[in-house]
Amino acid sequence: MAAIIEIRLECQGCRRDCRATISDGTSSAKFRCSACGHILLEARAIEGYVYVLSHPRMEGLIKVGFTKRQVAQEVQELNWVSGLPEHFVVEASFESSSPEKHAAEIHKRLAPQRVQGMEYFEVDLSAALGVVQQVVQSGRVQDARGPVLSQAEPVEPPLAPAWRWSCGLCKHDWTVATTPDRCPLCQSVSIIRLSAAA
Repeated sequence: MAAIIEIRLECQGCRRDCRATISDGTSSAKFRCSACGHILLEARAIEGYVYVLSHPRMEGLIKVGFTKRQVAQEVQELNWVSGLPEHFVVEASFESSSPEKHAAEIHKRLAPQRVQGMEYFEVDLSAALGVVQQVVQSGRVQDARGPVLSQAEPVEPPLAPAWRWSCGLCKHDWTVATTPDRCPLCQSVSIIRLSAAA
């Protein structure tokens, strides 16, 4: 069954409510506001990730693996399955166009440092990261401190103006910077944008 995802957005150019749809098989898309042409959203498909993990109870060992899910989901599952008293640390993750193939090549290059039969390696973190970058040939997506932002991305999102809203059912008024899909009090979808907040 093909999935179609609809995304509701408020245009930052003209403040109109817009919708964008993404269907299975879409590898990349750029959505523009039909009223003013402002870019609403850019999307692209990602095949998966190659990740590098460490563990506080396994000093000197690095785990290199791949996933076709979000890295956080993979690590959460590893933490649960392992039964270890502390959690794995994501040292880095990289987007990969072929995560299984890339992980196999990285394992091949790190084979002399491999712990027998496992995805663990006795290797310096910086050396492991160097091998991963050579193979994957993409920038780091995440490191131990969290997601890595490129220089082009703003660290702080621009402040959106706040709007006053009213519920047509319970008459509740509230102010919020985003476009709500329902009243926070009665959950009615009958909402009206009144004016910009003072």
